[in-house]
Amino acid sequence: MLAMQKYLLALIAVMAFSFVHGQQAGGKKRQPKGPYPNDWVLVEKGGSFGFISSSGKEIIKPQYTRIHPFDEFQRGWAMVEKDGFFGFISAEGKEIIKPQYTKIYPFGDYNRGWAMVEVNGKFGFISVEGREIIKPIYSKIYPIGEFYKNLAMVEKDGLIGFISLDGREVLKPQYQKVHPFGEYQKDWALVEKDGFLGFINGEGREIVKPQYSKISQFNEYQKGWALVQRDNYMGFINSEGKEIIKPQYTQIMPFDQVQRGWALVERDGLWGFISSEGREVVKPKYEKISLNDSTAFQKTRP
Repeated sequence: MLAMQKYLLALIAVMAFSFVHGQQAGGKKRQPKGPYPNDWVLVEKGGSFGFISSSGKEIIKPQYTRIHPFDEFQRGWAMVEKDGFFGFISAEGKEIIKPQYTKIYPFGDYNRGWAMVEVNGKFGFISVEGREIIKPIYSKIYPIGEFYKNLAMVEKDGLIGFISLDGREVLKPQYQKVHPFGEYQKDWALVEKDGFLGFINGEGREIVKPQYSKISQFNEYQKGWALVQRDNYMGFINSEGKEIIKPQYTQIMPFDQVQRGWALVERDGLWGFISSEGREVVKPKYEKISLNDSTAFQKTRP
């Protein structure tokens, strides 16, 4: 009786192997050749594949249209296909990740222990623990660290944001454009939203809300300051992102031209002065101001 049982199991294994690889030769259905756990036997039922043990116990019910070799993507795992979707089973016979992705990329390509997954053109990540770290909701995910250390730029509905190494969405996609970090200020990036400019930092925090039509480089006018423009009026922000002089002037001349620490400003055709402390020391009320070198600033005639 025991000899007959062993014979039947061996016959099942040979038939399954011959059936699968016979279909490969015919070019209809491809099923890779092992490796599978030593005491497992590949079986097929109604065009679906599963496994039984050497004792005849069903380990994995026939349900997959294809079972890839174990260890091909992750040690102890085999990729499986079902209804056009991909997932993973383990060498313990468990379905670790339900077939739900249209594509699974190799582990480690983007981050150690992560694999990018795709569902109908949207991307996310799974972990080696079988957990979905980031849901596939982004149209594009850039390599981690390409724009800033420990962050990955993502795109969704044409807008840009950032995710972190622990899978958090540190900055919701909301910007039309993100400039390289460090161009204006260390660990800051200029961002564009609805035609306005602002700044974010490397922690994903919005330092300066996008509200300006123009932002100059820091230190051009005054150390630690950047000239900003809103509604055709000019002002200044400092290196902490604080608006120290509200945009209210149509012109701001360089500091120290008339007096050290002062800058000539124009508002509504009248001239005055601001200081390097951010105060309006002379309210714009003069139609003309003449400098020692005979340079004159005066109200423009209509």
